[in-house]
Amino acid sequence: MKKIYLPTNGADTQIESEHSFVIIGANGSGKSHLGAWIEKKNSTNTLRISAQRALSVPDYITIKNETTAWNKILYGNEKERNKGYKWEWGKKETTNLINDYESVLEAIFARMANEKDKYFNECRRCEEQGINKPNTPKIITDNIIDIWNTVFPHRSIIFHDNTIKAKTDNAQQYLAKQMSDGERVAIYLMGQCLVAPNNTTIIIDEPEIHLHKAIMHKLWDKIEEYCTDKTFIYITHDLDFAASRKEAKKIWVKSYDMENNQEKWDIQIIEDHDVIPDELMIEVLGNRKDVLLVEGEKGSYDYQLYTHIYENHYIVPCHNCYKVIELTKAFNEERIKNLHNISVQGIIDRDYLSEDEIEANKAKSIYPLEVAEVENLFLLSNIQRIVAEHMALPNVEDVLTSVKTFLFSEFEKEKDLQITSICEREIQYKLSRFEKDGDGIKALKSQYESYVKSIDIDNIYKSVEEKVNKILADKDLDKLLMVYNRKSLHERVSGSFKLSKNEYPKLVLRLLKTEKKTEIINALRKHMPDVENCIKNKR
Repeated sequence: MKKIYLPTNGADTQIESEHSFVIIGANGSGKSHLGAWIEKKNSTNTLRISAQRALSVPDYITIKNETTAWNKILYGNEKERNKGYKWEWGKKETTNLINDYESVLEAIFARMANEKDKYFNECRRCEEQGINKPNTPKIITDNIIDIWNTVFPHRSIIFHDNTIKAKTDNAQQYLAKQMSDGERVAIYLMGQCLVAPNNTTIIIDEPEIHLHKAIMHKLWDKIEEYCTDKTFIYITHDLDFAASRKEAKKIWVKSYDMENNQEKWDIQIIEDHDVIPDELMIEVLGNRKDVLLVEGEKGSYDYQLYTHIYENHYIVPCHNCYKVIELTKAFNEERIKNLHNISVQGIIDRDYLSEDEIEANKAKSIYPLEVAEVENLFLLSNIQRIVAEHMALPNVEDVLTSVKTFLFSEFEKEKDLQITSICEREIQYKLSRFEKDGDGIKALKSQYESYVKSIDIDNIYKSVEEKVNKILADKDLDKLLMVYNRKSLHERVSGSFKLSKNEYPKLVLRLLKTEKKTEIINALRKHMPDVENCIKNKR
């Protein structure tokens, strides 16, 4: 197990992980100061790689003693034994620009020379004793080359004659100083981590700097693979990177204060949770807005509409209603809620939800639309009117009447299917509420049979049918859109507005980026949950 100490509740607390640690938090939350605190607690065995790092590379490297080169990396000077020198005696412990690339290269070449000498001397000893020489071992530059080839497969790296060069697929060579920022920082990070002695704790502040996302995860995966005897602590606000450290212990830094010359952090350990994936937990923690979990994916109608309507919220698409319900409940469990301390609510399509089910969900901060599904929002009469007027159609009322007639006509064609589906959902919900009241198979069967008999299907069907017939008789479009579940309708009305096939909803989304935005949002909000008011009432 890897072990580090953190200042929690006024005491140094040991935290363990089978792999690495990730310190995450918003900008200004005190992450870098925490890294400096950890370094000071175990100065001689901890290497902290600053976020402020220069990448200037010399053409040729001076060969030095490995201990001297390592001291220069660790303390900022060959002769110093106090890290105060490196961080300007505490004045710039999180902001000092570290210009030690040359020292890193010196340490790599010094280690390479030592490992070659060791092998040479071993071969000489075997020769003198007349025994077989040992197999050629991998040295530090072999490991760097292996990692490099994984991360930059179309470039080769060459260590030769006190220089580092890269070579392209067409055999063109160039010096390290001509490499891209990503290539140079990769060598810098590999060098520091591989040169560090066994059992070193390595703190990397902003491990993502200068690295493209496509290579960032691969690089750190390979470095960790070659440094299993070292402890890695990553300090980042990059949510993707934090989530990529799958097995790491996640440490959430909520805030930082200095009181009476004493540093204080509000720190939470993100414990494993069976329901909430790490990446989602980190994503929610990484923003400062209240959160809305919604159906769909990024780019879906749900996401595109909700980001406009609920601009003060952070919108997280969760694929379907079941995931929204499951995750909203999980985030509002007491243990998890104490960690994030923000409002997390869910919005789902009304679909065929019964009133009992709707009320049960509301108690868990999950609210339905006032239409059967999100696509029906496009069919609201006020939205239709805005589009018709935008298209300058000659008789807006006739267009709206035509669309309304079409929608009611389509519903009539599948009236029995829609009624049956509504009833089916209510029966499913009632069955899901079954609970035993006694032990043993006889009691269980008796209770089940009694419970099933209590579900009056005739009455359920009759009640739904009456409700639907009233909607049809009243020609109430808003009420029809609350029960009519058919996803293609919003696209099929495009022709009525003189638009190409499927173009109608796309035009509504485009209008949300124009001066029509406020008008559209006001029309939509009447049929959507008032989550702001719900938050106030709960608080």
